[in-house]
Parts: sequence; structure tokens; C-alpha cells
Amino acid sequence: MSKHEEILNYIEGLEIGRQVSVRGIANRMKVADGTAYRAIKEAENQGLVAVNDRSGTVRVAAKGQKIAHRLTFGKITEVANAEVLGGLEGLEVEFSRFIISAMERASFKRYLSPNGLVIVGDRKEIQSLALRERNAVLVTGGFEVNQEVIDYANELGIPLMRTSYDTFTVANRISHALSNELIKKDVITVGDVFHQKRATLREENTVKDFLDLVKKTNDSRFAVVNRYNVVVGVVAMRDVTNRKNDTLLNKVMTRANVAKANMTVASVSQKMIYEGYDMMPVVYENHTYAGIITKSDVLQSLQKAQEESQVAHTFSDNIADGLAEKGTAYTITIEPFMINSVGTVATGVFSELISHVVHRVFSKRRKRNIIIESIDMHMLGAAGIDNVLEIYPKVIGETRIGAMIDCEIYHVNHIIAKVLVNVQLT
Repeated sequence: MSKHEEILNYIEGLEIGRQVSVRGIANRMKVADGTAYRAIKEAENQGLVAVNDRSGTVRVAAKGQKIAHRLTFGKITEVANAEVLGGLEGLEVEFSRFIISAMERASFKRYLSPNGLVIVGDRKEIQSLALRERNAVLVTGGFEVNQEVIDYANELGIPLMRTSYDTFTVANRISHALSNELIKKDVITVGDVFHQKRATLREENTVKDFLDLVKKTNDSRFAVVNRYNVVVGVVAMRDVTNRKNDTLLNKVMTRANVAKANMTVASVSQKMIYEGYDMMPVVYENHTYAGIITKSDVLQSLQKAQEESQVAHTFSDNIADGLAEKGTAYTITIEPFMINSVGTVATGVFSELISHVVHRVFSKRRKRNIIIESIDMHMLGAAGIDNVLEIYPKVIGETRIGAMIDCEIYHVNHIIAKVLVNVQLT
């Protein structure tokens, strides 16, 4: 094993939140600073470490896994525009809840829980109690903090922060950030479902090497990488048919379209279905090989996402909640959040409405998943707040893999828009 790999394995074994430095790694592993630096940069590309403005480079995630969407105390400092007075090593800890201290000490204690956040003013006894109960502290109003409390936070490794904002502003900012993180958790990404460490082939390998690997793994498609572990192609059984065993793979492989861990499954699914891919290689930010994602992974995850309820409300959810079925039509009342600057319904709202209507149509017809390929919209009128719209969808063409839907939008018998939608059926 090379020194580079040894350093990566060492970093992988560090606990979450542990600081990482070039000099520290070089001294511990007895390597040159340059070797340590290159390994740390590779660890950053792989999602093992991340750079925090206040605490430097820290260990943040497991190798090959996407970094989970979570609200840490470090992010709280950014949300609240706070300075860290003590407990730097605890910034990468995810907090569970926050409370505002507005009561006496005896009553306050029962509301504390480990990894909580206490928002408080210039009350030394509450600050110390919160730290003792393993809660981070955010002091509002820019008040001075006693040095004893700062030393105590450093001793425990629990963040002690201070902001010039008032308590109401800070609480609102944190609530908004929590809502955003919950929405991010609901969005399924490639990093949630891809397969790590699947077998690969090198571009200088031969057709015989491919056939041997097929027998060994029972798989029929593999990513092809170069000597730097960068993905350069994909090879499948159809690529090697009627080829001699000594033919190099770089002569028969197909140029690869790759996915990254932070891409949404929905965006990757459109590319896979449209291009006819059964498998796509997944790469790190530096384009080195991380794993693969298959069409079945994508379709299963999309099905699961539709079955599971959301834990946070998005703009799309708000529109869907207002959509009701009425005979052959779908109706919705225009609310203030749906309009643009001139007081009429925003074009994007029409697109979102049509998208939900089309999904409901095919959910009722066949219980099949769909992917919208295009929406061709012609605006013929305008609608404003409190107007009730009626949407009439009609399937005008359908094949095994796709369909065309015509939608007409009315308000009080006046047509507002005509929309033509093309979808893929999965």
C-alpha cells in the first residue's frame, strides 16, 4: 500500500469533527508535507473532509458516501452571522433542537437535551447550565461573555457562539434553515442509491479480460478507467460481440456519460431513459471513479419517493395541495404566492399545475411513473388572485414508451391557456 493510500485510510478512520492538518498528518505518518497535502485534497474530493472557515479542515463523512444534509453548529454560525467564542471542535456536530431561554433556571433545565442549542442573552448561570447539559449556546444581542464560560466551553468541546442579532431574528433564521434542510433530505440524489466499489476495467485491458470479469461477477456492463482512475468509457456485451479476445477495450468501449453524487435521481433518470442507458458510472468531483447507478436503482427510488410523504412543504407541495378533482377537470383557486409582479398568475405556476395534473392522470390510468419531456404552452388570457381555474386534460396519443396530453385551462368559461405535454412512460 502506498503512503497516499495509507493517509487516506487514516483520515477515513478519524471521528467526525476531528481537525486535519498537513503538518499533523506529515508528522504522524512520517511523510513529506507535499504528500500529506495531496492526500488531504484527495480526501476532500472524496467527501472525507471539508474546509470550515472557522475551524479549518475537518473530518465530515464516510468514504464514498454523499455528505448528508444536516444542520450543524458550524452552519448555525453562518445562519446567525455569529462568532465562535469556544468549543471549536464541536462545530461539525448536528444539533437536535433549539430552545429560547426565557424562564427561571429550575424550570429551564427540564427542556434541555443533548446536542441541543440554547439561545440566551447575558445570563451566565443559564449559559453554564446549558453547557453542562451538553447543549451549545448562542448568545444574542452581542453581549460580552464571561471568560469562565468560554473556558468551560473549550474544556467540554461544545460550541459557544455570539451574534449581534436579537433573539426573534435568530430564531426565525434557524427555523428557516431547518425547513430547508428537511426539504433537501427529501430530494433523492445519486449519492443515496449508487453502488460503490463495483468492478472496473482499464482501457488497456482486452476483450478476454472483459469476458473473464463477466464470468466472475455475473454483471455484463463495466466502467472503463485510465491509469489515473478517471472514467473514460463503458463496455457492455454488445460492444465485444464478434471481437477477437486480444482486442483492446479502448477500441470497442462506448464513450461514458457520468453522474455525480450530488445530482438528483430525477435528472439522471431523464438522461438514462432518453439515451437508453442501463448503467451510468458515478464519479467524484475530480472525475475519478466512485461506483455505478443502474436504471432499476433509479426507477425504484423514484417509485419510493412518490409513495413516501414529505416532511417539509415546498412550493410544489403548496400548489399540489390546492389542486382538486371535479368531474373531468382539476380546479384550483389562485393564491397570492402564485402571482407575479403585475398581479397575474406566474408562468412557472402554470407549468407546475400542468405537471401535477398530468401525473395524476397517469396515476389513475395505469399507476405508471412518468417523466415530462416537454411542455408547450400558449397563453390566451390572464388570471389573478382568488380566480378559480379549471384544467381539462386529454390524452391525445399514447405508445408503449410515451404519451401526448392536451390541456386546456379555463376561468369562468374563458380559455386562459392551451398546453401540449409530452411524457415518457416508465
